[in-house]
Amino acid sequence: MLKSHKYWLGLFWMAAIFVLPLPLIQTLSQGMQNTINVSNLFASQIGIIAYVWMLFAIAISIKPKWIDKLIGLPEMYFVHGILGVSAIVLAFTHKMMLQSSGLIKQTGDIALIIFIGIAAYSIFFMSGWLTSRSKVLRKIKTTIEKILSYEVSVWLHRLNIVATLLVFAHVILIPYIVTITPFMTLFFVYSGVTAVMYLYYHFGKPLLARHGQLIANKKLAHSVTELVIRLNKNAQIHPGDFVYISFPEVDGFKEMHPFSILRYDQAKRELVFAIRNWGDFTAKLDKIPVGAKVKIDGSYGRLSESIKENEGKHLVFIGSGVGSVPLISLTRSLIDKHKVSFIRVASKKEDLIYENDLQDLAVKNPNLEYASQVGRLNENQVKTIVTKNRNSFYIVGGSTPMMVGTMKLLQDAGVRKADIYGEKFNF
Repeated sequence: MLKSHKYWLGLFWMAAIFVLPLPLIQTLSQGMQNTINVSNLFASQIGIIAYVWMLFAIAISIKPKWIDKLIGLPEMYFVHGILGVSAIVLAFTHKMMLQSSGLIKQTGDIALIIFIGIAAYSIFFMSGWLTSRSKVLRKIKTTIEKILSYEVSVWLHRLNIVATLLVFAHVILIPYIVTITPFMTLFFVYSGVTAVMYLYYHFGKPLLARHGQLIANKKLAHSVTELVIRLNKNAQIHPGDFVYISFPEVDGFKEMHPFSILRYDQAKRELVFAIRNWGDFTAKLDKIPVGAKVKIDGSYGRLSESIKENEGKHLVFIGSGVGSVPLISLTRSLIDKHKVSFIRVASKKEDLIYENDLQDLAVKNPNLEYASQVGRLNENQVKTIVTKNRNSFYIVGGSTPMMVGTMKLLQDAGVRKADIYGEKFNF
């Protein structure tokens, strides 16, 4: 299918890596040919590729909706991270290949130091990619998070903008570069477009943001809180979506954070969330007072879109703990017209939230086959599920380690990678 997830993801990568830097590389090459600085051409091209990749990483960090619908935010942030790290590698190579002095050297060196420091911090604290694969690193991260809050992490990450501005200054300070008019024209256009996008996201978009009020806050389990938010106006939200929310008047909750939507009642304009109290940001969610003002950005997600792309296939959902929240939302919206097999696991029985509701739903609706257990699915159980559900599309929801493990078991049991999907919240 032309508009498949893989097609657009591949096109996205191609544009980011090859297409966007090409005009700058070409104009730079033409401007430096047959000059005394031609020996610096290759190193300069490496540097400009790094700059374009960093601009692109900044541009997609503002979460454009159209990109989310094409490839999804998890993949988008993966591209953001890979391009950011790759840009640093190229920038370091650029530094090693060229000699400079004065402000040119200082701006470049300081920018590189900031980029390296923020990249190391982000890989460990913000991406979740590394810590999700090691219990020891997860414990270290949890300990340090008590000192460095989520809001501090977000502000530290924004130092990348300072570093990018230093690179901008670094380029316009180079005498033989600024004389290449076609290159500098494109350089200012690329930089200007990125700046406008970033400034609009942080200063313009908030003025148009959807707002709401917390109308209910209750504990569902020892470590799970249910929040109900009433919006000031209706929103277009699909089952399985997630939104970013913040509480601008509550200390510690002023920065946006993503949460999956359990249910959206359009008539009442009410959003319902079930959130695990785990981590710096969510640990005190149950303490937020009813009546608190809420800011909402979204919705995002392509779970519903992935189901449309696999029309006609039987649906199998495998969820763990609160990671099953978007799957519950999807199940409720689909079972009137689609057959769904929903398997849910949890580390503790109390984490099987809304268990009675789902069991009742399965009894009343023959399109829903529901099962749950304490403890993860083992290899034999997954093989049984796969054998029973041929020609199916699988959606997995849960923590990153659970999703990675379950997806591997499904593939080992014979399910094609293209028939498995899930949105990992590694951002």
